[in-house]
Amino acid sequence: MEMAAALRARMLELGFRFNPTPQEAITHTLPRLIAGEPLHPAIRPYLHDADIYACEPGVLAAQFQPTPRTGDRFFFTTCKRQPSQKSGKSSRAVRAAGPGSWHSQGNTTDVKDGAGVKIGEVKKLRYKKAGKFTDWLMDEFSCCSADAVVGDTQRVLCKIYVSPRAAPDSVARREDAAAVAAFAPLVPEEPVAAPKRPAPPIAEPPCPKRPRREVMPTPPSTSSATRSPASTPAPALAPTRPVQTSTVAQAACSPVAARDPFCTKSSAAAQDDDDDFDLVSFVEGALKTEQAEEDDEAQDDTDWFAAAMTRDAKLTMCA
Repeated sequence: MEMAAALRARMLELGFRFNPTPQEAITHTLPRLIAGEPLHPAIRPYLHDADIYACEPGVLAAQFQPTPRTGDRFFFTTCKRQPSQKSGKSSRAVRAAGPGSWHSQGNTTDVKDGAGVKIGEVKKLRYKKAGKFTDWLMDEFSCCSADAVVGDTQRVLCKIYVSPRAAPDSVARREDAAAVAAFAPLVPEEPVAAPKRPAPPIAEPPCPKRPRREVMPTPPSTSSATRSPASTPAPALAPTRPVQTSTVAQAACSPVAARDPFCTKSSAAAQDDDDDFDLVSFVEGALKTEQAEEDDEAQDDTDWFAAAMTRDAKLTMCA
């Protein structure tokens, strides 16, 4: 039983529905019920063995579980056989059920197989109570098998349902809704999540993020004559390439050494270079060199002009 219930629940999750056609009900479901053969464990709980004429359909709806999705109720029961009618006349069946009765609607419909041979019948009935028709309907499936007839009764498969045209506030719809709610599975309550613990307070604020490369401010520029090696500190430079370390201890002993981070001279050698340097002599020598170059260029121009005049004079004499 537990396995059948689990299988039925799984089939319902996958979209299972039990709503056989007249051919399926007459050729498969009803013959198996008559012969006592087992049916699929997911279908058998929705096929009820009950006397549907012992009470009204509203009471049956409250006692027996409907099929999923469609909400129909199927019953395997017996009914009294109707006397055969003459050709051209319809058979109007009236069957008492509780305080009311089931009345047939229209002619009986024959069900045939693929070869056109009659294999059964379908009758449509409507429940009448207190002189008024209700919205409860029934489809009665019967087969032509001899095993279905027992004396003056016949074994049939009935489907009881609410008319699709019933008003939303009709008595049949209210009875059906109450019965469906009673058979609805209980929805498990969602577990309540435990409250989260608050985060511990932060004792100290986090350290600020450091930049990838810190840019040092540029010191104000001063003339080399007003600043002294001892008073002017060397600016902190950030070389873009690694500096090869030297084993000789260095110190910023002069402006030249202070401005050159790659200087490898000692303090004494750098100081001697600064003392031997004469700015006036350097400027005078540069001016003399420039004047000499200008004189050489002027002499070259004069020689070229004289050579051109001589060439023109020779050409004139030859002419």
